[in-house]
Amino acid sequence: MYIRNEIERIIKDIPIDRSRCFECSKTSYRSIIKKVEQIFVSHGKSLHWSNIGDGFNKKLTCQTKNIAENRLWFTKLPNIVPENKQPVYVLFEDRKNYEPKYWVYEMHIPELICILSEINGLNDFYIVSKKFDWLVSECHEDIVSFVGDSLTLSCFAE
Repeated sequence: MYIRNEIERIIKDIPIDRSRCFECSKTSYRSIIKKVEQIFVSHGKSLHWSNIGDGFNKKLTCQTKNIAENRLWFTKLPNIVPENKQPVYVLFEDRKNYEPKYWVYEMHIPELICILSEINGLNDFYIVSKKFDWLVSECHEDIVSFVGDSLTLSCFAE
């Protein structure tokens, strides 16, 4: 359960205001993850495999970006996500018995950027609007998927 410990260390060390960045109640994990999978993942597949090889819901717009040369892409989140002053859900992936385990947080974009800038050894993670109308996912293959019509990717124009 390495990633949760790393996130909590960053929150304490910086420090980050707990009213703007906190772990969701464990009793809500299942419902949040289930809703994310129902809306964003192709029928019958898991969230973990969705961001590798076209596994997101085909009815939703999905654009991908290779971020191998732009590891700090997430600093552009305020320009990418609509209603960027609103909190989001963030699912950080960890491993438990070789299976994906998610730590679900609620946080604001500035705090998320701060955590992502400081974190070591990050696996896949998913940022989801609390309205479940868009999702942004970074996978360990240096690919970021932007799912949903309301995301603005013009900040990636070259």
